[in-house]
Amino acid sequence: MKILIVEDNPVNYRMLQTLLSQYGETEVAVNGRTGLAAFERAHQKGDPIELIFLDLVMPEMDGHEMLRLIREFEQSKGVSREEDQVKVVISTNQETTKDVILSYEQGAHHYFLKPYSPAELEDLMSLMGYIKTQTN
Repeated sequence: MKILIVEDNPVNYRMLQTLLSQYGETEVAVNGRTGLAAFERAHQKGDPIELIFLDLVMPEMDGHEMLRLIREFEQSKGVSREEDQVKVVISTNQETTKDVILSYEQGAHHYFLKPYSPAELEDLMSLMGYIKTQTN
């Protein structure tokens, strides 16, 4: 699985890289503009990114703008069903009602709050179906 981390804070993106590396190949973009370019490039190569962890507050292009443009790009490529879209997790310390509502309206799948917790990330990855739980 290809995972894109879009985060401008080096401490935060290194931590997420460490936590997410067990789930797949990670790539980092330090703002929304470079994140969008990485997403589009991977899609055009036929090796699309499956999961994005997206910060909201970044220079050049914020997370809301990037998410809106991702969904527009997917729609232009004929990707309209939610299950076919890239999964987007908003990873931020912003938890205003406005940000949460806007994120979900734009097509975010989950919200993951900083500071990152390995246990909470594992729960999230399980919830999204990336970890198969074993039953006895």
